[in-house]
Amino acid sequence: MAPMQETHMVEVQPSAAGRRQRRVAMICTGARGGMRSVVEGYRADGLFDRWNVELLESHAEGGLGLRMGLAFRSLMRLLWLLLTRQVALVHCHAAMRGSFWRKSIFALLARGAGVPVLFHLHGSEMQGFVGSLPAPLRRLVGWILARQTSVIVLSQSWATYVKAIAPRAKVEILHNYVALPDLSTRAPRDVGRVNLLFLGLVGHRKGVFDLLPAMAEVLKQHPSVHLTLGGNGEVERARSLVQELGIAHAVTLAGWVGGEDKLRYLRCADVYVLPSHNEGLPMSLLEAMSWGVPVISTRVGGIPELVRDGEDGLLVNAGNPQALAAAIGHLAGNPAERERMGACARSRVEGGFSREAVLPRLDAIYEMFCKAA
Repeated sequence: MAPMQETHMVEVQPSAAGRRQRRVAMICTGARGGMRSVVEGYRADGLFDRWNVELLESHAEGGLGLRMGLAFRSLMRLLWLLLTRQVALVHCHAAMRGSFWRKSIFALLARGAGVPVLFHLHGSEMQGFVGSLPAPLRRLVGWILARQTSVIVLSQSWATYVKAIAPRAKVEILHNYVALPDLSTRAPRDVGRVNLLFLGLVGHRKGVFDLLPAMAEVLKQHPSVHLTLGGNGEVERARSLVQELGIAHAVTLAGWVGGEDKLRYLRCADVYVLPSHNEGLPMSLLEAMSWGVPVISTRVGGIPELVRDGEDGLLVNAGNPQALAAAIGHLAGNPAERERMGACARSRVEGGFSREAVLPRLDAIYEMFCKAA
């Protein structure tokens, strides 16, 4: 989901190398989700203007014919830009499975033309994807990563993993980031209700089917708790489980939310819950924390590098509804603890995961590789 906070240009002035007419070709999906959210944040905060970025969409929501046509047109556009020497740098945003293989074609084409490539890994299930491949394809993944000028990852845990499967790869850590919203616009606290919020793909990977049984347990002791599930995916399965558990009075299935609706939910949230089984560095956690909302999440991917257990929120093991219920119950019954953790969460994002902290680093990476082009 794209960040909807008010945006302001970050004051970063690239050198003449950044202002040259040769462009950065950025390859990304057009489909909704965290990866596209990151890219739209770059656009809103001026990166596209500073570096003459041209966005090429390699994938979109829709039928196979539409997706294949879009990928082919973007590939031909990149080929033309390479042949006419209009590209100083290619920045590929990749996830797992089809996304990895598609972006690899773009990346290898650029490397074959002698153009630097940043291969930016966002895939939350990358480790499972690579582990499921036969040995020759696992070796191919390692070879592809080693061929890139730099592999960008979201956290130290992912850097360690990439070096394990591709020892010769050059790896850079670049956190996702969010714009810091104005906390004066937060809604007044509802003393008669504790608002839990989940935003993301409704399904097993995001832990929704752990969260709903946990809610049934929480409501036995804390009947004032209300959960809003915002997202698409297995919504009907979630609706059926809500009815089966008898918690329909305490759960709102909001569907996909964005824009003002998303801001409204974030302004009103008391606790943000993301009990994922696999993650990179989730944009939704960053967004919630930027609003001063304490979070409950799991010890997967880069989350433990973002959320300090007991400071910014609470961490539990993935796939454990009982532990999840205990964490929700703890914060539901302790408004002062929610306030303290929310303030820590905001400070945590401001110090290392805001655009002011992250975008200058990306500008420096662009500067370094555009100079070399």
